Amino acid sequence: MGYVVLAAGLVLIVTAWACYQYPNIINPYGNLPPERKELVHIEGLKKACAIILGVTGFLLVVTAALHLTKVIDEDVCGVTLMVLVFAMMVPLSIAMKRYNAFGRDQSRSNIRFVRDEMSLGQDKSGKLVKSGKAAQIAWGFTWVVMIFAALSLALSFRPTRITVGEEVVKISGMYGREIPASDIVSVDLLDAMPPIAMRTNGSNTGNRLKGHFKLKSGEKCMIFVVKQAPYIELRTTDALYYLNADGKEETEHLFQQLKQVKP
Repeated sequence: MGYVVLAAGLVLIVTAWACYQYPNIINPYGNLPPERKELVHIEGLKKACAIILGVTGFLLVVTAALHLTKVIDEDVCGVTLMVLVFAMMVPLSIAMKRYNAFGRDQSRSNIRFVRDEMSLGQDKSGKLVKSGKAAQIAWGFTWVVMIFAALSLALSFRPTRITVGEEVVKISGMYGREIPASDIVSVDLLDAMPPIAMRTNGSNTGNRLKGHFKLKSGEKCMIFVVKQAPYIELRTTDALYYLNADGKEETEHLFQQLKQVKP
């Protein structure tokens, strides 16, 4: 996956350069007859396409580098690829309309494009007015998607904090919850995790597993671990958890704390 994302990023960067140097490769602009091309604000169009494709390509190259150096796993790499490609399509669509890449006679819709790269419209009185609410909404949506993806990725990398109290075990962070001590049935220290069949609603980023998973045995569980032994298996009256800390000594200390609160 990392090499695929790297290749996609490099292709987009090269395409960005080509769009700026040879704008005729931009569709549908390149297929327009000469008289229609005169209606297009080509300087604005090629600059916008180059920026959008170049930035997306650069972000994909960074994503690939993080995956190949094992900072992020294949799942995060794939999700980032989909999010960036989806987010890229929105500003590209806006640029095509803003700079009239379709070569339409805009006078019929009372819109004209001027060389200062401002999109203006005319009201019935003939006065020029600013337009582009749809473009602003689309840009806003794009930023929301990208910010949400970035926040989700950042939260998945944060260490899980487990606090053991006399009456409750609190798991803080992404997918966190509180486990009443009275519900704990057993606590065991394991040298290896049981085989996992699938992730149902969780994250697998770097060397951390968080959230809801299903074991190959068919049993559902919640996992909050770093991928290194030992692991703590905690069973309650209605759920199964796998926990550990960032180091062996910390995990063993957490295990002793949990053994003390078990009824």
